[in-house]
Amino acid sequence: MDKALLRERELFKKRALSTPVVEKRPATSEASGSSKKKKSKPDKETSSSSKNSTDPSNGSFNLKALSGSSGYKFGVLARIVNYMKTRHQRGDTHHLTLDEILDETKLLDIGMKQKQWLMSEALASNPKIDVREGKYAFKPKYHLKDKKALLRLLDKHDQLGLGGVLLDDVEEGLPNAAKAIKALGDQIIFVTRPDKKKVLFYNDKHCQFVVDEGG
Repeated sequence: MDKALLRERELFKKRALSTPVVEKRPATSEASGSSKKKKSKPDKETSSSSKNSTDPSNGSFNLKALSGSSGYKFGVLARIVNYMKTRHQRGDTHHLTLDEILDETKLLDIGMKQKQWLMSEALASNPKIDVREGKYAFKPKYHLKDKKALLRLLDKHDQLGLGGVLLDDVEEGLPNAAKAIKALGDQIIFVTRPDKKKVLFYNDKHCQFVVDEGG
C-alpha cells in the first residue's frame, strides 16, 4: 500500500480515538417507558377508588346505598299518605287497592319488593291509613262526615271539658272543611294558640243551631 495512504489511515484512526462518543438512547423506547409510567399511576388510583366504592369493609358505599334505598322507600310512603289525605279532604273517602293508589300517584315504576313492603308493613302499620280487605283509605283523627258532625264533636268536647279541637285535625278529617266551617258561622269560635295553631270551640252562648242527635 502507498505510504501516503498508510499515513492518512493512521491519522484517521488517531482522530477517531481522540473524539468522544455520546451514546444516544432510542427516543421511542424512552417515550414508551414514560408513557407506561404515567398510565400506571392513574390505573392504580382508579383501582383504589373502585376498591373503596365497592369494598364492603369500607362501609361508606354500603351505607350510602342503604340510606338511598331507605330514603326512596319512605319517600314513596310519604307521597302515598299525603295523596290519601288530599283525596279524603276533597270527599273521596272510599278505599283503594294498592295498584289503584300507585296508578293515581304515578308510582308505576316501583318493584315487587317495594310493593310487598308497602302491603305487609308500611301501609298496614301506618296510623294514618285504614286497611279493609286489602284496600286502603286515609284514617283521620276525627271522622267527620259534614258540618253537623263537626258541631256535635265540638259540643261534646265542650260538655266533657275537653276544650277545643285543632283546626288541623278538623281539616284533616272533614271533607271540604273550609266550606263547612264557613257555613257554621258564629256557632264556633276560633282561638289562636301561642304556637300560631288555631283551635275551634263550640260557641254555646250564641248557638241557634239545634243538633239532631237522632240523625
